[in-house]
Amino acid sequence: MRRDKWKILTTQVDYDKYTVPIYDSVGRSKCIPLLKTLMSSFCTNNCKFCAFRCGRKTRRERWEPEELAKVTLKLWKERKIQGLFLSSSVERDPDLAVEKQIETVRILRKLGFTAYCHLRLMPSVNRELIKQSVELADRVGINIEFPRAEYYNDMKIFLNFRQDIIKRMKFLSREVKKAQEEGKCKAGLDSQMIVGAVNETDKEILQISEWLYSKLKARRVYFSAFEPIKNTPLENQKPEKKWREYRLYQSSFLIQRYGFKAEDFVLNEFENLLPNQDPKFLVAKKSALFVDVNNAKFRELIRVPGIGIETAKKIISLRNSGVRLSSEKKLKEVGVILKRAVPFLKISSLRKLTYFV
Repeated sequence: MRRDKWKILTTQVDYDKYTVPIYDSVGRSKCIPLLKTLMSSFCTNNCKFCAFRCGRKTRRERWEPEELAKVTLKLWKERKIQGLFLSSSVERDPDLAVEKQIETVRILRKLGFTAYCHLRLMPSVNRELIKQSVELADRVGINIEFPRAEYYNDMKIFLNFRQDIIKRMKFLSREVKKAQEEGKCKAGLDSQMIVGAVNETDKEILQISEWLYSKLKARRVYFSAFEPIKNTPLENQKPEKKWREYRLYQSSFLIQRYGFKAEDFVLNEFENLLPNQDPKFLVAKKSALFVDVNNAKFRELIRVPGIGIETAKKIISLRNSGVRLSSEKKLKEVGVILKRAVPFLKISSLRKLTYFV
């Protein structure tokens, strides 16, 4: 898995030079360069895992809204970025941090910036500021970070999990829905969790991910494998393995796009996903999936390993036009990955194959 998605650009606005981080955000079919930055890295919080915890000595910076807006606009006009991803530390209080984020985007919009804006709001932020954010940004989110309240206490995150996170996310979801009815905030809401900083299980993560997708209609849930940072209380803790992050993303997409439930997944005795096997394959094997490719419904086809959403649509389309898929060649032509799909397909001419992960 590639993680080198960052690059640094230097630009000049008026008489000042700025060095800014550019992040290649990966969409479904392309990479989108974004100016990804914090409004401020000064923070009053002391979260154990964070590079900008108030008890840590480190270089800190802050933007003024007009200054950041000008830099963003210039980079966009030069076609070096296609959008802005703006978060912040909590310099004084959550509302002040979000006010400055909103002011930045408001200035940008007034200057003619029509590109993508993604705001990551602070937990416990005032509800009026949530309303303002969805009016201006294309996507808005609040980081959940951990799936249960007890982990907040472990990490010295002094927030009320239910009040400051869950209720704010519910309110944000409602406001996003209203905004989308008016053609705004089209990219919806998102959230993020840190994986491996505490003893959370994949089962817990998948359960809250399912809630985000099904109840709040989240467009994306991000996972970030824990990496220890020097001069923090967790500096000697082992980094989380990247495969765990990868398996969670696979499972998350199956929940979001394929209709899987958290309870469907095969877990080990520690309630975690298996590292060396594909989650979709394991679910199919556990349920003894066996599908008649010429009669199965769409939702049945997409549960077959080696058949994705677009391939399932092609199969349905061909069947509706009178074509029967009666050979490996025809299946391969529509995009079926045979070595993964064949063990779960009922079709007389297919060779018997052993399971492939």
